[in-house]
Amino acid sequence: MADKFSILEQKSSNFSSKNSLIFTVFFDFFSTETLRKVSTGLFLISIYVLFVEILEDKVLHVAFKPPSTLFTLLGTVLGLLLVFRTNTAYDRWWQGRILVSTLSNTTKNFASKLNAILAKTDKENRTFFAYMISNHAYSMKEVLRYGVKFDELMETHPGELNDLKKVYHVPSEIVSQIHLKLTEIYRNKQISDYQYLELHKYTDMMTDVVGNCERIRTSPLPFSYRVHLKKFILFFALLLPFGFIHYLDYWSVLIVGILFYAMSGLDVLAEEIEDPFGQDENDLPIDFFCKSIRKAVFTTLKVESENHHQSENHHEKPH
Repeated sequence: MADKFSILEQKSSNFSSKNSLIFTVFFDFFSTETLRKVSTGLFLISIYVLFVEILEDKVLHVAFKPPSTLFTLLGTVLGLLLVFRTNTAYDRWWQGRILVSTLSNTTKNFASKLNAILAKTDKENRTFFAYMISNHAYSMKEVLRYGVKFDELMETHPGELNDLKKVYHVPSEIVSQIHLKLTEIYRNKQISDYQYLELHKYTDMMTDVVGNCERIRTSPLPFSYRVHLKKFILFFALLLPFGFIHYLDYWSVLIVGILFYAMSGLDVLAEEIEDPFGQDENDLPIDFFCKSIRKAVFTTLKVESENHHQSENHHEKPH
């Protein structure tokens, strides 16, 4: 009997979740950024279809019917262009996701190795590495967004942030400071030759991640290709009414509108995700990754301070 009730409860839960998903998709459709970006074009194309229908049916009394093979050929070409566009954009987004995860894993492994090597009483070096490793993640985030937010960084000594403001590339400078500190503790015989070389591998990986992320950000799809695709979508949308108005009359406004939304929406989505490091709703949650890195590094290195708590509280506020 109990099994029957559990099965009924599971079915009820599944039905409820499906209903909530339907309502979520329905309401999100009208609040999505994609719809807002294509709304002007969607309105204009709907007016155009209505104008063509009235002009042919009420004014000119003619029926311009292009052959169906024309729409088939144009639709095939447009489909190939859209597939290439979206695949290229998603590949850039996925590469960005892999790189952010690589940075997260690298910094956490770096902190773990430092925790095993440094003495538990060595608060100075532990604090330095905790601050600088997390600073590297935050500085990379904002470099990819065209400007470092220095209030997100933490000072290892007074005046450090003022010195960083004079630097052209902050993540590289932070890695350089980490290198200097590693060299210092190596010369003081606090780490062995092997440990020194092993720790340098992590800093090299951190630099590689920044460089690859900047490559993605600074090499978008060529402008000419994007313009050509938009022109092709517009041309196809202007031709579409002549394939529907003779069969669907005024319903063709709805059908052409849906097709235009589908085509333009894919192009808009591709534009959003081809730069995955921004702050659009479809971009990577890099702020979350940075907070995760800072929290993990501080916890691993057993570092606690007022500055750390203030910084975490500051980042919990929505931007």
